[in-house]
Amino acid sequence: MAIKTETIPCNFVGSFKVGDNLVFNAGLLRKLVEANANDEFNKLIVVQAGSIVEAALDQIIYRAQNFNVEGVPNISEADRGEIEGKKVERFNSIIDVMKKYGVLNGLGNDIYGKLHTLRKYRNKVHIQDGIDIEGVSRDEGTAFSNEIRKWSLDLNVKILKHLSEKFLRPADLEGYVGPLKVPIE
Repeated sequence: MAIKTETIPCNFVGSFKVGDNLVFNAGLLRKLVEANANDEFNKLIVVQAGSIVEAALDQIIYRAQNFNVEGVPNISEADRGEIEGKKVERFNSIIDVMKKYGVLNGLGNDIYGKLHTLRKYRNKVHIQDGIDIEGVSRDEGTAFSNEIRKWSLDLNVKILKHLSEKFLRPADLEGYVGPLKVPIE
């Protein structure tokens, strides 16, 4: 099945290997969407989209912590210095740092809540656990509906475009990592 895609410059990444892995995983996400004829891969698509978002957001923190000469556009030097000293590993903590420093504020007041919802769905990789969202079924076939799949893909594109537009690296580093070609619905 042919799918629609959007190409987004991967110009916000600081670690080549993470950028390379983002490109690889965007390719896997496209393959999952292409193969999802009977909606049987909805869960895998949501988990994959959440993992891509987490890695992309982590790169802003990585740059703030490691690129103290280059800096990070749209993050003040004072905030960059604070982020530099933080140990941030988990998706929950990454979202909290993004919120504290207003990194995604241009995406609406509810963006951080949406990210926490995506995080909870992404964490459902653990089959034995329920999704920590009130009213969401423990039945994975129900929980990972077409609506949730579409929502996660839309959020993935929204976050990646924002990072690419607001937190790009200097122009002489263009092409450091190839573009992300992600599915859209």
